[in-house]
Amino acid sequence: MHLKRKALLLLAAAMISFCGAGNAAAAKTERPRPATAQTEKPRPEKQKKTETPEKREKPRPAAAKTERSRARGFALRRGDCIGVLAPASWESRSQWESGVRLLKNRGYRVKLAPSCTESCGFFAGTDERRAADLNAFFRDDEVRAILCLRGGYGSGRILDMLDYAEIARHPKLFIGYSDITALHIALGEKSGIATVHGPMLTSLASGSLTDYTERSFFRGVMTSRPLGELTMPPGQALEAVVPGTAEGVIVGGNLSVLQALIGTPYELKGDGALLFLEDIDLLSYQLDRTLQQLFQCGLLDRVNGLLFGSFTGGDSALDPGDFTTAEVIEYYSNLVGKPAIMGVPAGHGSDNAFIPFGVHAVMKANADGTASLVFDEAAALPREDKK
Repeated sequence: MHLKRKALLLLAAAMISFCGAGNAAAAKTERPRPATAQTEKPRPEKQKKTETPEKREKPRPAAAKTERSRARGFALRRGDCIGVLAPASWESRSQWESGVRLLKNRGYRVKLAPSCTESCGFFAGTDERRAADLNAFFRDDEVRAILCLRGGYGSGRILDMLDYAEIARHPKLFIGYSDITALHIALGEKSGIATVHGPMLTSLASGSLTDYTERSFFRGVMTSRPLGELTMPPGQALEAVVPGTAEGVIVGGNLSVLQALIGTPYELKGDGALLFLEDIDLLSYQLDRTLQQLFQCGLLDRVNGLLFGSFTGGDSALDPGDFTTAEVIEYYSNLVGKPAIMGVPAGHGSDNAFIPFGVHAVMKANADGTASLVFDEAAALPREDKK
């Protein structure tokens, strides 16, 4: 009995010794865990990659300079073919036929796309038709320039259907304004070609076509030299809002259409550019709301300067004490502190100048309230004669 008890005590001691050794061994096997934590210490070094975006953003001004090489088409000569298409709303033939006659009287041939005579609701044919016309006219080497029939609404609906790579291979004068702003921005961002903010076929057919608009249009399409200083209609002058000098390629267009593209794959980046804006029947509070969005999304900070065109009808229904259109423009111009000019004769006003987009220009707003805008890069290239 005594021997049995002694044996049990020895067995218990052995088990305790074994468990203690086992725990010690287990503890030893767990000690490397902090070392695995140490292997994670290099992770902060990976955070250095967060500096990359900053490095990428620093060259942005240089990127703006590369805009000077944006692809351009050739200046027109008499006898050249101008293709007319309707990428947005339709219009009855009686409203634009005289525009065709004016182009022919000036010595040009005119080719009408099917969309000019089609309608689908308030569009000039289906989205597929309007997109096909645009793609086809850029591919068509006979068509030397593309003139939009009218604006209205619908250009933004065909952006997903355009062949931007093919368009980039066939740059040519592309002219329009208002709703056509969606195409100006998309073609600039995706195809890298220069376009023209200018009168459309219905504008040329209008009985209210001014001598200034007509002269500006035909001079613009025919010259292969820089347009130089923007000439003004009689009795009008540019007005400095925020003094200073800025340069860059001109981009922009209709403010409401530009706003609608924010957050889409086609939104305007505007780095280092001169931003041109115009609109119609935009009440001053609506103008404030729209410019506030451009400010919050960073566009007004990214551009070098601001150019304000026609804002017709905005002050037609002011209540007592409301801010005027000019006051809203002055507020945002001073808020961003960039050189700003008002009174550019382009947009939905009576005069609509030929304003090339994607072409380098220099703006100067003087302390005495005067201002100037100089296009120092050609909107179109000279065409060499084949020998």
